[in-house]
Amino acid sequence: MSAIPIDGPELVTILNLPADLSRNPIWGEHAGLVLAELAELLDEDTYADAVGDMAAEDEGYQAIRVAYAFMMLRSALEFLNLKTVGEGIVKVVGMDAATTELLTGGEIDAFKDRLELRVLKQLRTWLSAAGLERLDELKPRQARIIRIGVI
Repeated sequence: MSAIPIDGPELVTILNLPADLSRNPIWGEHAGLVLAELAELLDEDTYADAVGDMAAEDEGYQAIRVAYAFMMLRSALEFLNLKTVGEGIVKVVGMDAATTELLTGGEIDAFKDRLELRVLKQLRTWLSAAGLERLDELKPRQARIIRIGVI
């Protein structure tokens, strides 16, 4: 049994999204993109097992399934309508529900980066060189002390 791809109803269950989103055709449209991303991030043997024959008892089975779901959300995030009047993802709903504030493009990008970082941390054991490099790029950097002198 293959670990990935995952069908719509199971995908929205993992992501804790409304059940009616499982019928959204966007999941099918993004499945190939997500599989290609995971093929690049995972080492060859792990990816082959994930799309081929991987037992549910295998060590990485559940981690890869959750990672696929998160990467799918990352890929489709800006195209989903979640509790909105128009397009986008609602950040704030006013007390009387007459006002809403949507996530900005920058906030969506930051959210996507956090999702990807979470996936890469979870899959660290099975990452390829490209995956490890991407993980290093996304890791938050420690603040450095800079001394400035005025002459």
